[in-house]
Amino acid sequence: MFNNILLMLGHKDVPSQKLVEFLKKKTKKIKISYPSSNIKKKFFNVKNKHYDFIFCFRSKYILRNGNLKKAKYATINFHPGPPEYKGIGCANYALYDEVKKYGVTSHLITSNKIDEGKIIDVVRFKIKNNENISELLKKTNRHLLKQALKIINKLHKNPNVLDNLIKKFIHIKWTHKMKSKKYLDKFYQIDIRATKKNFNKKIRCTNTNKYKPYITLFGKTFLLK
Repeated sequence: MFNNILLMLGHKDVPSQKLVEFLKKKTKKIKISYPSSNIKKKFFNVKNKHYDFIFCFRSKYILRNGNLKKAKYATINFHPGPPEYKGIGCANYALYDEVKKYGVTSHLITSNKIDEGKIIDVVRFKIKNNENISELLKKTNRHLLKQALKIINKLHKNPNVLDNLIKKFIHIKWTHKMKSKKYLDKFYQIDIRATKKNFNKKIRCTNTNKYKPYITLFGKTFLLK
């Protein structure tokens, strides 16, 4: 059983809560960081505070080198995208690129660089021809939870299994340059000169309940409803 775990979450949703319940059964003590937490003060500024593992599940908080030293064995990120897509907006870009397969990746965090650490697991799955961004994100979150449960269960049995996992995926590397949040915001804009095909493709890969594609005309922005 783990003695002490820090779980850093990026969302308060069903997959995240299922992971919390799973970890509560595997550890004597668990600290949970939700998106609104004062992370630095609560979890890293406490003197002599250390964790067996730090797990990041869709968390956007960038860990600094001092934070990473708080993990006895490792800090692991569960990334909702394959190694070909780093950072944010991965599913959006995958749909726009019309790739046939997507995936999820678990990797070590050893610096404050985003999605750069050694890969310990990759799971890939097909994208359906008519699948939109909301559907792909839901599927991705299901696969990411399943991957996290699998990896954490292995670590629970033997924390030293990490070396074997790294060797298994040593041939898989991160590719593509990571795009910024500013780039993603701009990606949601639809060119008013777009063809019908590109217009529909952009809607497919950007339109959700929370985020909407938009056009800009004569200095005014119009969101899709």
